[in-house]
Amino acid sequence: MFDFSYYDHFMLLAAQRGEHVLALLYEAPSWAAPSYNAIPADPTAFAQYVAAVVNRYGPHGTFWAEHPGLAGSAIRNIELWNEPFSATGDDGVYDPGRYARLVKAAAIAAHAVSPAVDILLAAEMQSGRDARGNWQWWVDALYRAVPDLNRYFGGVAMHDYGTDTRTLSPMVAGQPYQNYGHMLRIENLRREFVNHGAAGKPFWITEVGWSTCTQAGMDCVSQAQQADNLTTLFADANGLWSNWLQAVFVYRYGDGSQPSTVQDAYGLTELDGTPKAALGVFRSAVEASGG
Repeated sequence: MFDFSYYDHFMLLAAQRGEHVLALLYEAPSWAAPSYNAIPADPTAFAQYVAAVVNRYGPHGTFWAEHPGLAGSAIRNIELWNEPFSATGDDGVYDPGRYARLVKAAAIAAHAVSPAVDILLAAEMQSGRDARGNWQWWVDALYRAVPDLNRYFGGVAMHDYGTDTRTLSPMVAGQPYQNYGHMLRIENLRREFVNHGAAGKPFWITEVGWSTCTQAGMDCVSQAQQADNLTTLFADANGLWSNWLQAVFVYRYGDGSQPSTVQDAYGLTELDGTPKAALGVFRSAVEASGG
């Protein structure tokens, strides 16, 4: 039995504003995994949780039966886990197969409740060494674990951070990936999925941004550069990538309490609400899209 009362409040506020929520389902309870960010080895219980979320907030969910006038805001897309390919995404473990099996179990459970809900698979050009010391790519390893993976996800979620917005180095077979920090690596990542027969799967950039921090030795940018980078991103989204990129989520709206640090300075506004130049770029892009 799941208690959704805490989230009902936020879903109601979002729906009353006509907003659509992309659900990020993440974290494991202590009885299911050794830490909150460890992907459960047995995905069964987590898949049941996914089904419960869809039953509550998906199309024809019980929440909308209580608020029928707001049913247009039903959840239709679920991003599964947060950066499972990174050191913090699976308790320091690099296990593409475990994530692929989670995607399959979650999709089967979600679609049993509502076929209209899509699972967004989290991916990156991440590589790691297998038991034999050979480099393996995240996407290739997903498909090795679940060969019919295309049946279980409706789109690819990517966090397209990078201070280099214009260049892309050639990929070298058998070598570690070299284009981290390059925003255009999304094109490399899409090619990985195209090679596995998933050309029709849309991409979602569910995190992207540039920090205007002042922390020495970090990838900080000026407010002017933040705005220029965001302009470039939207130009690519509406141009080169328009046939396969479905959504862009900018991280984040406002700075945190320590805006000198990297994590707290991604905002489109300063801590006191003063707009940065990037906010104007964001607003113009939203207006142009009809949002």
